[in-house]
Amino acid sequence: MNSSQPLEKRIPYLEDNRYSQDDLGLTYTAASSTFKVWSPLAEQAWVNLYDSADADTSSRQIEMSLEDTVWELTVNEDLKGLFYTYSFIHDGVETETADIYSRAVGLNGNKSAVIDLAETDPEGWSEDHFERVSRITDAMIWEVHVEDFSSDESATFKKEHRGKYLAFTDDQVHVNDQPDQPAGLPYLSALGINYVHLLPAFDYENDETSPAYNWGYDPKNYMVPEGKYASDPADPLSRIREFKEMVASLHKKGIGVVLDVVYNHTFTFDDSWFQLTVPDYYYRQESDGALSNGSGCGNETASERKMMRKYIIDSIVYWVEEYHIDGIRFDLMGLHDVDTINKLRRTLNERGHSDVILYGEPWNAGSVAIYEPNKPADKYHIGDFEDGIAIFNDEFRDAVKGPVFEAHKGGFLQGANGHEDSAYATNDLIASILANTQSDVGRFRLPDEKQWARNPSQVVTYASAHDNLTLYDKLVASTLKKPAYERNLDLIQMNKLNAALLYSSLGGVFMQAGEEWGRTKYGDDNSYRSSIDINLLDWTRTYEHIDLVNYYKGMIAIRKAYAPLRDDTNQTGDAVFFSQLTENLLAYTIPNTTGEGDWSMMAVVVNSNQQPDRVELRSSYPLPKEWTIIANRHTAGLAPLGTITGNKLIINPREVLILVS
Repeated sequence: MNSSQPLEKRIPYLEDNRYSQDDLGLTYTAASSTFKVWSPLAEQAWVNLYDSADADTSSRQIEMSLEDTVWELTVNEDLKGLFYTYSFIHDGVETETADIYSRAVGLNGNKSAVIDLAETDPEGWSEDHFERVSRITDAMIWEVHVEDFSSDESATFKKEHRGKYLAFTDDQVHVNDQPDQPAGLPYLSALGINYVHLLPAFDYENDETSPAYNWGYDPKNYMVPEGKYASDPADPLSRIREFKEMVASLHKKGIGVVLDVVYNHTFTFDDSWFQLTVPDYYYRQESDGALSNGSGCGNETASERKMMRKYIIDSIVYWVEEYHIDGIRFDLMGLHDVDTINKLRRTLNERGHSDVILYGEPWNAGSVAIYEPNKPADKYHIGDFEDGIAIFNDEFRDAVKGPVFEAHKGGFLQGANGHEDSAYATNDLIASILANTQSDVGRFRLPDEKQWARNPSQVVTYASAHDNLTLYDKLVASTLKKPAYERNLDLIQMNKLNAALLYSSLGGVFMQAGEEWGRTKYGDDNSYRSSIDINLLDWTRTYEHIDLVNYYKGMIAIRKAYAPLRDDTNQTGDAVFFSQLTENLLAYTIPNTTGEGDWSMMAVVVNSNQQPDRVELRSSYPLPKEWTIIANRHTAGLAPLGTITGNKLIINPREVLILVS
C-alpha cells in the first residue's frame, strides 16, 4: 500500500495501521529529543532543524525510521531553542509541515519549537487549584474574547496588558474616574460567576503582530496558545507561560477556565498540517471524493476516524493536564460523532477529570457526511450521550428573545408571543426553562417533542453568545423603529426580565460577556473580524447601567442560594408547577425537593405584556400562606423586599416577582 492508491483503499489501510501510544510529537530532555509522527503511507520522512523560526533553510535534515506505523528519530543532544518541521515523501511529492502535536511554536505558528515546558510554569503552578463543580448545573459561565476583555481604554488595565492574557492578572482595575466601579478581574470576582469561557485561544491562522481582529475560529495549531495575546509572540515560551498565568489568576479568584475548541475544520485544507502529514485522512469526503463542508468553511474533519479521534482526545487531555483547563466547549459539536465525544468523556473521567465540564453546539453549518453506524453529536442524538456532556439550548435562546436569524422578531421579553408573526409561544419557553426534560408541567401538558433531554445536566441554558446580535442589540432591533443603542429604560427592563428567567431556569447557565450591562455591538450580528472598537467590552456601561449589573449579580446570588435551581436530576423538574396562563405571562412554583438551604419553596412570576394581569400560584406541594419578595422589576438579591400574603396576586406590566417561603 502507498499514497498513490485510491482513497477507498487508503482509508481502511490507515485505520488498520493506527497508533495507540501517547508519545506522538516531541519528547524533550536536555540529553535527547525524540520525535514521533504517524504517517504510515509516507515513503520517507525527515526532521528538519532550524536555528530560528524565520529561517528559510534548515541547519540539519535528519532521516527518520518507520517503526510500528510511526516515523521516529532520537537526537542525543540538547536541542532546546531550535525549531523543527517534518518532511515527507507522499506519492513521490515532498511536503514540509509543522508537527500536528506541536507543544510550542514560533511566530505565526509556522514552525514547531523545541522547549523545556517546565520553564513555562509560573511560580506556584504546581499548587494551582480551582474547586471545580461536580455537575454543570452548578456552572455560571461568562463568555469572552481575550482581546475584548481589556482593550477598552476607559478601564485602568496596564497599557502593556491590553488585549493580552496578562490583563486577566491585573487585580486593581476600575472604570476611569470611577474608582468604586470595578472592571476586569475585580469585576468578575464581584459579579459572582464561576467560569470564564474563552473564545478560541489556541493558535489560529493570522499575523500575530498585526492589529487585525478575529474571533479565532481559524484553527492552525491545536495544542499551543495563540501568540497574538502574548507579550512576545516570537518567543515560544511567552504565550505558554502567560496563558498559565492567566489561568492561575482566575483560579485564585474562584473562577474556572473553559476553552472553546474548533476541531470541526481547519482554516486551510491543501496546506494544513493534517493534510501535509497524512493526505486526505483527517478530512471527510463526499461519495465523489470532493471535500464535505458541514462547517461552512470549506472542509470538515473526520472525527470518526481513529487517529483523528485520538488527536482530539490527546490534545484536550493535554490542555486539561498541562494548562489546568476546567472545561471544554465544542464549536459545531454536531459535526463530530457521538462515539468520539463519549470516549473523550470516559477518558477524562478515567484520568481523574470527571469534574471538567463538556458542552457544545448541537448543530452544524451545512450537510454532514457522517454515516451509519456513526451518529452526529447533535440534539437529535442527545439520548446517546454519556452523562457529563451538555448542549446549548437554542430553544430557550429563541423563545425568550425571538429568533436569532430574524432580527425584527421578538419573543417573550418583548411581549411578542401570540402575535401574528410570532415564531414562538410561551409554552416553548416553559419547556426550555425546565431544560426540556418535562412534558407534564402542572395541569397541562406540552408536546412530547419538547421533552428531549434526559436530565438538566445535558443542557446549557442561555440567551446570548458571541454569535448573532447581542441581547441588547436584539431588543433594539425587535422593539425600536429606529436603532438607538444608548440607555433605554424599556430595554433595560426587558434585560432584567431575561436575567430573572435565565437564572431561575434548570441546566447550566451561560451568558455573553456584557449581557449584564446591555452590551452593544451597534447592530453588528457577525463581528468575527470587525474592528476591536465594535467588539471590545465597553466598561463604562457597567457604571451607566449599574442597576442592570446589580440585578444580574442579585440573580446569580439567588441561584447560588437555592439548590433546586441547580439540580442535575429530574427531581426538581418533576415538581415544578406552572399555572396555565395567557401568552407572555409566566407563573411557576419550585418546591425545595433537595432539602438544602433555608427556603422551602420559590415562585417566579413574570409579565412581559403591557397591561397588568391576575395570577394564581399553584403547586402539587403545600403552598405557604406568606411569601417573601426577593426580586422585582427594580432589584434582585437575597435581601427581603417585602411580603405577599396568599397565592393570588396582580402582576404589573413588564414586572417580575421572585418569591420565597
